[in-house]
Amino acid sequence: MTTLMIVEPVATGHRMVLYVRLIVTEALSRGLTVILLTTTEATSHDACKSVLAEFGDRLKVATMPDLPRGGRSRFELFRSQYRWIRAFQAGFRAVSRHERIDFVYIPYFNYIDKVIGYYGSPFDGVPFGGMMVAAKFHHARCGIVGLRGKQDAINELFFRLALRVRNLALLTSIDEPLTEFVNRSIRRHIKKVRYVPDVSTIRRPAERSSARSAYGFLPSDFVILLYGSIARRKGLGKILSLFSAADLPANFRLLLVGSQDEEAKRMIEAFFVQHPKRRKQLRIVDHFVTDMEEGQSFACADIVWLCYEDFSGMSGVLIQSAQAGVPVVTAGYGLIERYREKHALGIRWRDIVDAGGEEIRFNWTHLVESACAIGGAPRLRGFAEQHTPQAFGRNVVDAIVAARNGSDA
Repeated sequence: MTTLMIVEPVATGHRMVLYVRLIVTEALSRGLTVILLTTTEATSHDACKSVLAEFGDRLKVATMPDLPRGGRSRFELFRSQYRWIRAFQAGFRAVSRHERIDFVYIPYFNYIDKVIGYYGSPFDGVPFGGMMVAAKFHHARCGIVGLRGKQDAINELFFRLALRVRNLALLTSIDEPLTEFVNRSIRRHIKKVRYVPDVSTIRRPAERSSARSAYGFLPSDFVILLYGSIARRKGLGKILSLFSAADLPANFRLLLVGSQDEEAKRMIEAFFVQHPKRRKQLRIVDHFVTDMEEGQSFACADIVWLCYEDFSGMSGVLIQSAQAGVPVVTAGYGLIERYREKHALGIRWRDIVDAGGEEIRFNWTHLVESACAIGGAPRLRGFAEQHTPQAFGRNVVDAIVAARNGSDA
């Protein structure tokens, strides 16, 4: 294989600045020619500009038709995916008139996953693949506790139809149970589906004592970190209930780092109205976080709050916590819980809660002792090493090369 085309029409989010960049880096290091097929709109975005500036003329760029934003209804989803598949086809054919393309990879296969089983490949006879994101139709049969969606059965059907598409050679997934599901239920396609550990990293790690000093924490403080986009679904209600407890230890501190949505702002303000004396035990950073603030936040923490609600997917914060050597508290379901349990990365909410009486009581001793026992453990470091940027790029390109070689067999 000599030429790889990567298809990513949208610059926002982390796919362009993270997934695309890491895959391009690895592919170029192996001597492959790489073509990024994107949109004119995307090329004007800062995220795409940074990727293009990083690689210069080593990365070839081609454009496909720009598309209008679609609605959120099921009908609009199908119409949007149909438009994408035709745009991919138009862009691919324009390039293939003057470039030989050996493999096409879509870092977000969800652009076309619901319609490709009906319309077929947009890349003519060239083998292709992509990254399946946020699939959960298989979770129940894999023993993963979480919400059951009404669309699970139909989404499984779309997945099965996609696997049957001619020249689809590869579907990577950051969801390890998906490969287990295929191995048990769709064995004839097992070679097409490959697990690739997700990637996340603390871009600028900090030293603990200086980070704590920056936020005004004492060495004796027990710091719980809630990091990222702050919203109810991140378990904000649970952590505020914990800090509402009458017997909350005096040295407990809550560090909220990340932009808050409007509901979160209201929840926090209501908390301060009801518990004004707790204000001194909270530190709040309510804006898009810089690399320095990110590193300081994890360096400060004794434990990281990952009690996501109505969410069964993976979280980059789980990986960052392991990199920092800090355990987590989970809600007890979804992929986050699966990895917590498998790799001993922390404890569950119910491990520290006693709801047997008239009011919820918390086991502060167990929380602190668990954080001390797990923090810095080799298993945290081992989990983090599986999810480094270098490992992600290497794993994806390994999968692409294996799929391309298999298509020649």
